[in-house]
Amino acid sequence: MKTNGRKVLALFVCMVCLLSGCGNAQTQNEEDLQSKGSNIPSLNETTEQKKEEYVQPEMKGEITVSAFMEQEFLTAAARQFMDLYPDVKVTVNVYHETSGAGSVEDYQTYLNTKIMTGKAEDIILNSFLPVEKYSEMGVFEDLSRYISLTPEFTEENYFMNVLQSAKTKNGEIYLIPYMAKFNVVGFCDALLSEQTGMESRLQSAGFAERMDIAKELVSNTSKKNTFLIMMNEVQFADYLIEDKLSDFIDVEKKSVNLNADTYISLLKEVKELSDNHAFDADVDFYNMEYYYAATCDYDVQAAFYELDEQSGLSYSMPIADSEGNVAVNANYSMALNSASHNKDLAWEFMKYLLSEEVQTLPSVHGLAVNRKGFDAAVERYYNFYAESNSGSVEKEEYGELLQSWMEQLNDCDTVDSALWTLIEEENGKFFEGKQTAEDTASVLQRKIEQYFHE
Repeated sequence: MKTNGRKVLALFVCMVCLLSGCGNAQTQNEEDLQSKGSNIPSLNETTEQKKEEYVQPEMKGEITVSAFMEQEFLTAAARQFMDLYPDVKVTVNVYHETSGAGSVEDYQTYLNTKIMTGKAEDIILNSFLPVEKYSEMGVFEDLSRYISLTPEFTEENYFMNVLQSAKTKNGEIYLIPYMAKFNVVGFCDALLSEQTGMESRLQSAGFAERMDIAKELVSNTSKKNTFLIMMNEVQFADYLIEDKLSDFIDVEKKSVNLNADTYISLLKEVKELSDNHAFDADVDFYNMEYYYAATCDYDVQAAFYELDEQSGLSYSMPIADSEGNVAVNANYSMALNSASHNKDLAWEFMKYLLSEEVQTLPSVHGLAVNRKGFDAAVERYYNFYAESNSGSVEKEEYGELLQSWMEQLNDCDTVDSALWTLIEEENGKFFEGKQTAEDTASVLQRKIEQYFHE
């Protein structure tokens, strides 16, 4: 079908005119906006404006804190905070006071009741609490947002690897350590010097691999009264289990694989070591010469003895598991109650507990997460050990070693203490000869599965 050429031409002219008009109008509008100094934001400016910033709340109200035991630094911090903000009241509720008794289990029952009735404190200091369960139930607030919005939380001011060591695979953070405590394993220099080629194997070895090296040191020496490590069978089994915990228990998935050949073999191997006096507890420390191939110690003391030439200790480092995770003890952490009506105010006090003012207090008995607090701790502990030891350890060298260990921390040991209680009870029966390794594994499999689904 043919089309009238004139109609097409007219239509084309109209379209050109319309388009020219639009273009001119747009150009004119842009010129007008520029000449008037338009305040319309660009896309980048809009994005920046939408970025959330933390705004300090009105510093007025009451904050409550739950703690299992009395802690001097906490009491001092509460007093200082109230002096700083007179309209804020901080109440620390302690379950286990120095003058009274109270077990961990009783505290958990007490705290569970308060949580279920909505009466739990705003801030909960973790002491042997079932962190995974509480997080799963929504008891603890995810603190990742608060941390990201806090400008003072930088590498310059804090060991951020420790501060965020409890981060989950999905990025949530339910616990923040207020100090770092971790165990260190070292080796007997007298036994190590008799062997060759072992030093390179020690550099990045997990606990189980390090214990294999310790066994070789014991087997290859001619020295008398040589033992594997200063601990009993149950404790040693705990370390080996924790080294490969993911092979046996997956807390997140609530799966248990203890009724397996690997776990049964582990128990039998530890029992054989015990039968061969690897953990001999009857050492006459004053009247005989003795050697422990490996030694487990706590951070600040281990660092000093590692550097003290007279201690006879070598190649000390924080205990890592088979996957290279170096964990800080979760029992020196704090959480925010997700049901708190004063979350922002509670966060202000949590920040204060991590501040230089608190972390430098002598009553903070451990390595502080705050770098100024860490320096103060190094000073205190160095003076303490240097005063009671005649060895020549330099303070700067001591601080550098502890700092290097702090920088290795990349995990937080949040495994429920109730699980370890079950494991130690049943393993203890095996080592006492009351049940077989197979029965021990089977009973543990059933009990932990039951615990997960309670």
